[in-house]
Amino acid sequence: MIRANAAEVDASIAVSGIGLLTPLGDTLGAFAEALYEGRHSVTNSQELAGVGESRIVDFDASRYATIRGMRVYNRTTRLGICAVKLALADALLETENLDANELGLVTASTFGHMDTLIEYDRSLVTVGPQQTNPVLMPLGIPSAPGAAIALAFGAKAFSITVATGGASSTDALGLGARMLQSGRANICIVVGASGYCQELSLSAQRAGMLTSADNFRVLDRRHAGTVFGEAAAAFVLERVSDARSRGATPKGVICAQASTFAPDPAGIESALCRACSEALRGARIAPSKLSLISSGASGLIESDRSEARAILATLRDAAERTPVCAVKANLGDTIEVAGLLQSLVAIHSLRSEMAPPISRLEEPDIPGLHYLMQKSDLDNGYALITSTSYTGACSALVLSANHGC
Repeated sequence: MIRANAAEVDASIAVSGIGLLTPLGDTLGAFAEALYEGRHSVTNSQELAGVGESRIVDFDASRYATIRGMRVYNRTTRLGICAVKLALADALLETENLDANELGLVTASTFGHMDTLIEYDRSLVTVGPQQTNPVLMPLGIPSAPGAAIALAFGAKAFSITVATGGASSTDALGLGARMLQSGRANICIVVGASGYCQELSLSAQRAGMLTSADNFRVLDRRHAGTVFGEAAAAFVLERVSDARSRGATPKGVICAQASTFAPDPAGIESALCRACSEALRGARIAPSKLSLISSGASGLIESDRSEARAILATLRDAAERTPVCAVKANLGDTIEVAGLLQSLVAIHSLRSEMAPPISRLEEPDIPGLHYLMQKSDLDNGYALITSTSYTGACSALVLSANHGC
């Protein structure tokens, strides 16, 4: 959990900059407007029959960042670099003026290297070692996207990759905050990116996880599976006192984060409930103080049900009056980026005092929660972000826009 002792550094960790690239916009204003209108970016795949997907159209990395060696990086890494560039600009930080020894990076990446690894292995088999591009080998290891992003921005304090699937970026936010609290750096960038990988989609299709664009629903009785989405997001984290001392206004504060694990799918509900309870305990707030739940529900039937039941068990008497939103209904499952996008939506909703609806939700599968079916007024208080992975990792994060955690 995120909490510092009195003798340690300032325990309040601010989000001072945000960068994002999504199919619904690359600015917070455009993205929020799309969510408020209930729009989604899910279309049917041209490559896999009966499968929906959400892709960024006409992505050109040179519009956002000019980094040496960018052309050799895969799409996921380029998306991540561009999101970091946007986040630093939003935080009013110039890359060339940053102290590399005081800059750290935490990257959420489980599948970000996969397309490069597959390309490398395929080349070894089809054309042989002598004609295979040797550059692909180091770029095909799991930590490669994070290492490339760290090199691009000169982060020398630390570079850590978190690989817990759909819980990765929520875990990464908690880890980044702890690293700042411990004094390992003055600034920490947390980034997640997910580019299209046909082999990942094909594998998920064969496992029966994916559905078509027309059938894609989240937390709805008609949910039949998920779809994968492209996106990238980055947060700049600083101690609140440091951000204010350089004239930056915190956009939000990370109050607490907790992680748990379920060794089998049947345990997801209880594991996520434990993570939520631990995060609330770390933030020293009761469930009744929550203004918003930013859910990680993705459209998978049992996963959505476990998520809803865990939220119900966490909120108890406050369940019917605490608004619940779910950004994956708009973008599909962006896996490593999802927790960052959920947190971004939560921060914007708290600051604007307006929460977006769950796109295309008409008949909630699990009753008892205050699912948002239209945009709704909101108190500027606390938000709870929930995340799970397909392999049992569960994570919960408490945020505030009041800067008083």
